[in-house]
Amino acid sequence: MCLAGCTSDSGNETASQSAPPETTTPPSAGTGTSNGGATATCEPFVITSETVATTPGARTRTRIGIGEEVDLATDPVTTVTWTIVSDNGQKGTLSTASGSTSQYTACDRAKSVTIKAESACGRTDTQTFTVVEPSDGRFTAETDVSAITPPTIKVGFQAAPGIMPNDVSFYNCDLREGVCAAITSGVFLRTPPPNHADTGQWLPLTSTVGPDGTEFSGHDTVTGTRLLSQFPQNGTTDGLFHWPIPWRLQVRGGGTNGGLVFDTVDHELTYTASTRLMKMQKANRSAQLTVPQPTVP
Repeated sequence: MCLAGCTSDSGNETASQSAPPETTTPPSAGTGTSNGGATATCEPFVITSETVATTPGARTRTRIGIGEEVDLATDPVTTVTWTIVSDNGQKGTLSTASGSTSQYTACDRAKSVTIKAESACGRTDTQTFTVVEPSDGRFTAETDVSAITPPTIKVGFQAAPGIMPNDVSFYNCDLREGVCAAITSGVFLRTPPPNHADTGQWLPLTSTVGPDGTEFSGHDTVTGTRLLSQFPQNGTTDGLFHWPIPWRLQVRGGGTNGGLVFDTVDHELTYTASTRLMKMQKANRSAQLTVPQPTVP
């Protein structure tokens, strides 16, 4: 997979309690205890929520990424029945349907999802979440790995993929690159054009969310290597090697709907004959080198 080394090299596209004493004082109307001390009351309560992910932003946010987990509770502590309003089986899941707490795991497609809590005497409250799909793929700050080592020139970089937007977390998701055919021309013309291979497995994202989104657990090495002899002093044409790579994301374990193709990330090696500039670019990062003039005997 490109995420393990994306190359367009020439030749290799590579825990018993006693009962409490009885009392003759009757309890107040409408109060009592059940389920470990949670108050069964007809007094009003509200739902509180806190994302499992500690970043980005306030954990009380209600805009969440696909697959994100959110801890729900009642305040004051009240035993309730938890439901997802108008659930069709594709609005995510709740860890428990009864109690003073539950955990919501977001669905794997963009939706507005409302969670309802209802006490035994009919008091209710709701909390609505906006579930967000990934928008585009980027890379964190790159490390240039370009080098001229005769008889070859290599242009490229290493960087960790990031999944936008960066105001939610996709830590509970996996990433994968798909298959595509290359577009080639000029000095980089290849016949037949080589295919970019599928990653072969789903790879985990991390809980780190930076400026370029939720980060991948490893680095992508993006390089293009060519023989210096492909670039003579005179008569060299421009060149293009382009892979439009599909990036896919799924909620870990497959979710309900499987993988989602959310972006086409361009892996592109270009050569400009007039300036002898060779450039490698993928998504928002790039590296470049000037191809040296050949040595004249």
